[in-house]
Amino acid sequence: MTGHFAIAKPVEFVDVHVDRDNKLYVDPSAIRFWANNGDFWAQGAYSTISGFFDEFLRRLWSGSAPDEKKARDMLLRFREPRETRLGMSAFGFNGSGTSEKIGHAIWISLKENPLCTLNISILKKLEDIPLFVDEIANDRVSDLTTRLIFRELASFTKKQMAEHPTLKAAAEEGEFQVWDSNSGEWVKEVITLPFVKEGTDKGKALLLVPKRAVHRNLRMSHGKYWQGEVLGSVQDDLTTYGANGKPIKPAKKDLGKREEYRKKRPLNISRTHQIWIRDNFDLLETYRQRVDDAYVPLSDEEIEKRLGPSAD
Repeated sequence: MTGHFAIAKPVEFVDVHVDRDNKLYVDPSAIRFWANNGDFWAQGAYSTISGFFDEFLRRLWSGSAPDEKKARDMLLRFREPRETRLGMSAFGFNGSGTSEKIGHAIWISLKENPLCTLNISILKKLEDIPLFVDEIANDRVSDLTTRLIFRELASFTKKQMAEHPTLKAAAEEGEFQVWDSNSGEWVKEVITLPFVKEGTDKGKALLLVPKRAVHRNLRMSHGKYWQGEVLGSVQDDLTTYGANGKPIKPAKKDLGKREEYRKKRPLNISRTHQIWIRDNFDLLETYRQRVDDAYVPLSDEEIEKRLGPSAD
């Protein structure tokens, strides 16, 4: 992108290829990390993300049929964003996407999930969803996060346009879907963004993303949660003690092969719920903290390697 717009490096944004997908993802847990560490942009973005999920849960719990419909629509009506060029789409960066199908899968799973009830409410963050919902991983959560923080990303892009005249020179108005926290609805909004044009085509909008908001994969992983906290809790329950008082623990590797523990997401749900009810302990919060403690942002070199050689 810097080559396309003749911008000198280093830059604050992810230097994507403008004509194809780029194998990085907007990670809400990375945004949460920076928000908790005082980053002003991340605080605004994560406030929008958490506000969306809080409103979703409020509507889900209300007992009102109209509210339940609104909760469902919150997930079904978001449109797949392609303006960032991030993620992987089967149809390329301007693909039609499957956001309604994604939203329906999330809706069904959350509505039936015991962790998402008024009395439990352990599953309460957008980034938790892939731990418990099948077929929801990097692309899906990255897409929903991007659409939710479209306004914040547009503000970041506006700042970059002020710093880089070639971006501003390519700017045009377009109508985009954004989440409006005040009304609690998806709305259309006219926003000025740089457009990438080839020849005489009308061009495609480009939304810039801060490097600190992306990662190579979502850091909240259903497999790592299963292997760490969930199997660890099973391991603790099955620990016995020898005559010498030393603990005898079954190996996680062996536990993971047993039929009752092999299905990762169902076990993630049942054990997280069981530990909360039995011990009043939030296993998921322990995992969130472990993820945050281990967080290391991608370096410029790692980002460039992930994106691959420039074709600009």
